[in-house]
Amino acid sequence: MNTNSTGSLTNIYTDPSVSGPNLPMNTQQVVNGQIVYNASSSQLDGGQSPDWAIIQWNQETAFDPTTGDDTRVWDPNFGYSVGHWTQGSATSAAGKTSYNVFKDPDNGHYIYQMAAQGGNLLDVQLAAVKAVDGQYSFNHQITASFNQGISNYSGTTGVYQAGINFTINFHSSTMSFGLFLQFETVDYKGVPETYISIPKSLGGSIYNFTGIQADYINPKVASNNGVMYQTTVDVNQGLMAAIKAIVGLYPNLASEVENLSNWYLSGCYIGVETIGTGQATDVTGNYNVEDPTITYDTSKTLSYADRSTTAKVVSMTPENSVTTTTTSEVSMPNLIVKGVNNTVNVAYTSGDTAGMMAKSYASSIQTLLAAGTLDNSILSTGSNTFVSSQKASQAIVDTAGTYGVSGNYTNIVVASTDTSTLNGATTLDTTQNTANYLNIVSSNQYGSTVKVGNNSGSFAATQGNNVFNAAGSTGKWNIATGAGNDTIYGAQGTNTITGGTGNNLIYLGGSNNFVNSVGQDTIYGAAGAIDTVSLQGGNTTASLKTNAAVMDFSSNNTITVGDNSTVYGGTSSVVNVSSGSATVTGTQGDTISATGNLQVVHGSNQSISVSGALNFISGTGNTAISAGSGTIFGADGLTATLSSSSRLLFTANQPYTTGAQTIDGRNVAGGLSAWTGAGQQTVIGGTASDQFYFGTAFTGTSDSAASATVTGGSGAGNLFGMLSNHTAGSFTITDFRAADNKFFLYNYKPSSSDAAAQTILSTATVSGGNTSVMIDGNAKITFIGVTDLKTSDFTIS
Repeated sequence: MNTNSTGSLTNIYTDPSVSGPNLPMNTQQVVNGQIVYNASSSQLDGGQSPDWAIIQWNQETAFDPTTGDDTRVWDPNFGYSVGHWTQGSATSAAGKTSYNVFKDPDNGHYIYQMAAQGGNLLDVQLAAVKAVDGQYSFNHQITASFNQGISNYSGTTGVYQAGINFTINFHSSTMSFGLFLQFETVDYKGVPETYISIPKSLGGSIYNFTGIQADYINPKVASNNGVMYQTTVDVNQGLMAAIKAIVGLYPNLASEVENLSNWYLSGCYIGVETIGTGQATDVTGNYNVEDPTITYDTSKTLSYADRSTTAKVVSMTPENSVTTTTTSEVSMPNLIVKGVNNTVNVAYTSGDTAGMMAKSYASSIQTLLAAGTLDNSILSTGSNTFVSSQKASQAIVDTAGTYGVSGNYTNIVVASTDTSTLNGATTLDTTQNTANYLNIVSSNQYGSTVKVGNNSGSFAATQGNNVFNAAGSTGKWNIATGAGNDTIYGAQGTNTITGGTGNNLIYLGGSNNFVNSVGQDTIYGAAGAIDTVSLQGGNTTASLKTNAAVMDFSSNNTITVGDNSTVYGGTSSVVNVSSGSATVTGTQGDTISATGNLQVVHGSNQSISVSGALNFISGTGNTAISAGSGTIFGADGLTATLSSSSRLLFTANQPYTTGAQTIDGRNVAGGLSAWTGAGQQTVIGGTASDQFYFGTAFTGTSDSAASATVTGGSGAGNLFGMLSNHTAGSFTITDFRAADNKFFLYNYKPSSSDAAAQTILSTATVSGGNTSVMIDGNAKITFIGVTDLKTSDFTIS
């Protein structure tokens, strides 16, 4: 039985940890769009789970199912494996993969352990392969739950990411496409990255759900090694976040894509992916998965209006831990951070990044204490020197003052004891500390000022107004702050920065920067850096340089970027491109300017000013465009006012574009070339000679209802006409006699142009002072105010 149901709650797939462990394995081949699996199966003790498979991609050879019971491997958390597969080399082009099956000593369930190292997009996945598309729609609750953990993580080069992902298909009466919805729970950087890819066709779209609504496992924190986390994923909320991004790009599709009943679960993939450098130091780790369950609850009916920006979407609890509930009066509970001979209390907010980092710190210290491998010191104001013989050491700052730290401390905590000893601000100088990696947690309500040296590390400030200064440091830093108004100076290495909900001032370093702005921040980029910035709090100013990528998930931001940059999303924000060329995508009501060339993709109600060339693609709403030169690709509902000293090109010839558009080119001094399409267009020309092409609708979107009304404008003679492969429709010219205008037909190649014109005139009808003619029997052309059409008005070639 493949699907279990209890009343309104359905288990979409069987639990492979119960029904396994003999799962199909792919051959890494795809035939006619279908994954090919090995004909044989593993022969491990236990059953088979046809709903799930082990899938591997981009390895030199596929796993051989028949060899898995030949050897055993030992895992300190799970004991000996019941099945083991491994192949490849970390230093080879294809990398190294392994897949092991263990039996949980507590409940007898199977644990699936997947590992990868190196390669190029090397994947090992526990994949749900039962065909379910069209059966489980997202207007009812779909929830994923499973146990997951990371063990034996190591390495310093390359990329390592793991988590649970879903293929979701959209089906409506007008279109179908697929979305890959990712919930990355383990990332080699410690914190999962924001990633969005939504192509024009929508097919193959990717949305990585991250942020304060998603818990994650930091593999670099020692206390996470081997811990299994009970994980719950609200897949509906993740999908609704992706829908918001799609609507930002394609607002004309809102009514369809916001209908959750058009979205269907297609598949689920839980696994690990790596990219290597060919070195033995490439990151790797064992990703452990147990009891994956995907449920469908028809008792819960949802709509897009239920989208939440605060509710937990990915939640994790360490297995066998006791979860406590705090009352509403306790807004910031305390973590207990123990030393060898002292204990301090770290106030934190459990839902923000700084709080999660503080929790990881406290857990790591507890593990070190239990193992007896931690040296501990209580610092005094002034200079403090300490060289630990242990692999780890902790410095505790529990009183106000100025502190200098040298030696090899690996951990520093600034917090108060039970007697509230920390009653003022602290200043901490660690520039002389020699540890390669330094973890700092500050929980001082009066604020801390911290300066670091060339080591790498993490800094979490859970309360107060803080200053973190890594300027000039060559290290790599993971930085997060709480609700205070903080100042952050990034290092010259890679920075991952999550500002809290306050008004923060952030100076980025000159290398790679990943910024998640939750507050109302001011962000300054550095020359030569590559910045990836997510704006979630609104009312933020981001002044970045070249090679920047900004995801604007909020409103009223002011964004400046340079050459080779991209700005995505945003509502009522101001975007300025200060140099070179850039792309702005999916904004709503933004004011956009550029000193060079600019591409604007989708979006609505925008004001755009470009000194160079503009490429405007499928925007909609009331839009003002001023450009040195440019091409405007229209979309349903576009009302555009154009201004340029050069010639502009407008085309309504776009897929899925069948609605009304209005183009006002009266301020186009260099001439307007306008191509009408399906739907209804109104086009007004400028002060130069304009050209209008009727009936050029995109293949498959045209019908006899297509129409256009055009006015040549106040300039020199204009050309109105059609190509030989035109579509049907009704087209009106309001001012044909206003200048030396002509009507042309191109690519007809008649033996006599005059004879062909006379044939058209023979179809003429005059009514109310207007003349209409038929072209090829399916296109009606009406000349307003004209009753004397003659063959010389036509140019046919």
